[in-house]
Amino acid sequence: MDNQFSDKKIYILPSKKKQEFLKRIEKDLNDEQKKVVLEADGPSLVIAGPGSGKTRTVIYRVGYLIALGYSPKNIMLLTFTNHAAKNMINRASALIGEKAEDIWGGTFHHVGNRILRIFGKEIGMRVDYNILDREDSADLIDECLEERREEELGKNLVLEIFSYKVNTGKNWDEVLKIKAPHIIEKVDLIERVFKRYEERKKELNLVDYDDLLMFWYKLLMEKEKVKKILNDKFIWLLVDEYQDTNWLQGEIVRLMREENKNVLVVGDDAQSIYSFRGATIDNILNFPNIFLGTKIFYLEYNYRSTPEIIALANEIIKRNVNQYPKTIRPVLKSGSKPKLVWVRDDEEEAQFVAEIIKNMHQEGIKYKNMGVLFRSNYHSMILQMELTTQGIPYEVRGGLRFFEQAHIKDMLSILKILYNPQDELSAQRFFKLFPGIGRAYAKKFASILRETRDFERIFQISVSGRTLDGLRRIRDLWDKIKNIPLDRFSDILFVFYNEEYRNYLETKYPDFKDREKDIVQLINFSQKYKNLGDFLSELTLYTYAGEKLIEEEGEEKDYVVLSTIHQAKGLEWDVVFILRLVQGEFPSYKSMDNLEEERRLFYVAVTRAKRELFVITHIMKRLKDMNIFNKPSIFIEELPKEELFEEWVVKKE
Repeated sequence: MDNQFSDKKIYILPSKKKQEFLKRIEKDLNDEQKKVVLEADGPSLVIAGPGSGKTRTVIYRVGYLIALGYSPKNIMLLTFTNHAAKNMINRASALIGEKAEDIWGGTFHHVGNRILRIFGKEIGMRVDYNILDREDSADLIDECLEERREEELGKNLVLEIFSYKVNTGKNWDEVLKIKAPHIIEKVDLIERVFKRYEERKKELNLVDYDDLLMFWYKLLMEKEKVKKILNDKFIWLLVDEYQDTNWLQGEIVRLMREENKNVLVVGDDAQSIYSFRGATIDNILNFPNIFLGTKIFYLEYNYRSTPEIIALANEIIKRNVNQYPKTIRPVLKSGSKPKLVWVRDDEEEAQFVAEIIKNMHQEGIKYKNMGVLFRSNYHSMILQMELTTQGIPYEVRGGLRFFEQAHIKDMLSILKILYNPQDELSAQRFFKLFPGIGRAYAKKFASILRETRDFERIFQISVSGRTLDGLRRIRDLWDKIKNIPLDRFSDILFVFYNEEYRNYLETKYPDFKDREKDIVQLINFSQKYKNLGDFLSELTLYTYAGEKLIEEEGEEKDYVVLSTIHQAKGLEWDVVFILRLVQGEFPSYKSMDNLEEERRLFYVAVTRAKRELFVITHIMKRLKDMNIFNKPSIFIEELPKEELFEEWVVKKE
């Protein structure tokens, strides 16, 4: 057994350095932070509000433990990212003037891998395993699906189902109801494919990302001796971002502290927003019930936002029932009230946001200090167009620009080949959307279309089996669209989606509903154009211009950040715009049964703002050829607007 697990080491910090460090605690921290650093022995829970200095507090706690004489080797620090752990350890080293690299720091998966390399053989693992990345996991699942002749089930969807199952501990029926209700009748098949996937990984000596947690959990559950060694070895366990942990991670924390109760978890229940990934707010809410005698600490002083923004945040979150009651207290001086902006529709919203950004930039605020946040990706499509038109550089955080997304390019492929049958790339993309048509046949069909410019010639090709089924479906679709005039291309998109692509989307993508909203937005947007050539040209030029705007900035990038709220957690900007506070969109209609999490999402968005905040709601929306009135979001309607906001109504000159 690895000798690093043999004995606990006592680490003696020179008394002079220890005294210097204690003085720094007194000087650098507020009373709430000091209390955590000095008193968080045994099971301890820190509820850390946004901008409250939680990272600094954890770093000083680590430094304090080392100052007390505990070896870094006996401290485990679990964080949301490996970068966060490395940063904390480096800062702790600088703080105490001694190296802290021997701390076991990193994500649950990173630390789990280290433990399994040492103890995995205890549960029958070969410890020279390779770890599958997401793409390789999906490919192995694809192989298992092909064995059962189930190629139509998307490998990424199945991977998402498997991952959710492992991380939440739910049964298969529950998992499918949540992640893929449209294939719930295939629950037995999914279970069999999962079993085969597990067999193949074992045969090939592979583990996937989720296995690193599952086998760590298995080790703790089945091997008492190993559990005792780990409990003894790690005198102190610290966990950051505890509100984002899932059931499996919560179980690992519980088992790692069955004998030794020194565990400090830090988080904010009000920022628990990742249930769609399997995270559960129950871990942080039930922590005192699992660890009896838990000390609860609060970090409530906010060093990020103005009092006016904090007042809005407090008013939003107090309407949630399942939470630790807290009041965030501002430290900064007073500023201006958040703006509640009423616009007619998404076009007016885009023009307004672009205009404010341009004005603020002229006043000296850098683009990179402005962030635009939204509930769903499709909410930003019109704004992306407007920013490009006005020459405002921007970056879409953690994702592609709207028209670069695979499902949007799939939908546009049919328009591109109708407009230009010689576009072989678009033709190949289109044909591969149909069952039984792989790369070879797609190239063949595209070549025929390029040479003849006649769709009908494709149907004269002799094919059999599943390829024949695919060709028949293309024929059926062609019969439905061939007589639609090209200037009614939005109707072509509508027919293509409803007759064919919707089924493809549903079986291929776990986030089908979000992608469907993108497509509805695309179809609505296309109705504004009368000429197909103009429409396609503008999209191409838009995409190219958008990329150039970013590239030309070079290393010193200065661009507005566009981000979903989920991607923006942990970030901050001087100026923040929150788009589309409309009932059914934010909160999302599909999340109405989890309104508290949607409200937490709004809270997270609001608390990203440091100085200026614009909350925007639409009066109207367009559906097909009709304008209909929106209802403002319940999150706006339930607030005392006059007290919290300065209300603006945008009117065209």
